[in-house]
Amino acid sequence: MALPVMYNYRHLLAHKTTSMMTMLVIAAVVGLACWLLSFSNALEASLAVAADETKIIILKQGSTSESNSSIPIEDFHRLDQLTDVARNPITGQALISPEMMVQAYLPRLRDGGKTNGNVAVRGVTEVAFDVHTNVRLVEGRRFSVGNPEVIVGLQASKQFGGLLIGEKVSLGSGNDRAFTVVGYFSADSGPMESEVWGYLPALMNASNRQMYSSAYVRVKEGAKAEDVIERIAGPAIEMHAQTEADYWKFQSLGIRGYLFVASLLAAVMGIAAVLSIANTMYATVAGRTQEVAMLKTIGYPKRSILASFLVESALLSLTGGVIGCLGCVLWLNVVSNTKDMFGFFTFTTLAFEISLSPSAAIIALVSVTFVGMAGSLFPAWRAAKIPVVSALREP
Repeated sequence: MALPVMYNYRHLLAHKTTSMMTMLVIAAVVGLACWLLSFSNALEASLAVAADETKIIILKQGSTSESNSSIPIEDFHRLDQLTDVARNPITGQALISPEMMVQAYLPRLRDGGKTNGNVAVRGVTEVAFDVHTNVRLVEGRRFSVGNPEVIVGLQASKQFGGLLIGEKVSLGSGNDRAFTVVGYFSADSGPMESEVWGYLPALMNASNRQMYSSAYVRVKEGAKAEDVIERIAGPAIEMHAQTEADYWKFQSLGIRGYLFVASLLAAVMGIAAVLSIANTMYATVAGRTQEVAMLKTIGYPKRSILASFLVESALLSLTGGVIGCLGCVLWLNVVSNTKDMFGFFTFTTLAFEISLSPSAAIIALVSVTFVGMAGSLFPAWRAAKIPVVSALREP
């Protein structure tokens, strides 16, 4: 014979203060855990986009990122020797994109411009749009080659000031060259969506740069990226090359440290939730010994009492979890759901948006319910083992 769930529900209502305090502790834990999980998922999703195994990035020998790489133009032309490169089916042009990377110091929108971030400014030519196939114009138009114009990644436009279409952004070595924003582009929420793109010669002139930062190559169908990388590293070209996936895996080493800390915090909070629920259930059992004895007296077996306490903790945990999830959604939608991380090697920021996905919410709710039941298991077992006679004698 099982105890009805209404029995547990009425008991929680009868002890409103204790129940509410426990639920608020659980809600705080779940809300923060949901934010950390959403943050981790958004960052992982952004980095996962930059994992095209058919795209190779080429840097100067010894360089660790585009920001500290410089390729003389005459050295870039050595790449014309590559044979396993994809070509534009219409023009027959080899898909090798010369690119230059500099930074612009722009105000963050989320704090009203009180702080600034290093935003990557990439100089490209038309071939870049054939090499970076995930980059697509979503609003406005592409920059022209005859005017100082730029297009902006969607994430950058949402998080940094001065990047609305029609606005002018100051770029160049002395921030003395005004470039007009003429369009927005998406990059599947990948790292390039945090950048500003403009015509390569115009940006090189504004930045007083005489060399490229990098080159991107798309490998033709059927060819192996490893063979192309080996050829680039050989004596004829002598440059450092790696797939885009490997490049971003290295660039994100510092960022993944944040993910480790976030996971560690989530684990600590999970332990706090277990202790909180266990403490509440111990206090509940201590005050209900006679009640438990009466349940045994009228015929409820130990397993039913054990199950009843577990159900009660599950109700407590699930309710607190729902409140925590709703609090996380409210925080993200009302306060801020934008975030950017500084790259220790690129010296630029990776911008992304945080949102609580249904899957993350379900994981949080299932986890907190399981944790709550685990925390109440021993107190519930203790309650089920209380001898009837000794329990009835307690005052």
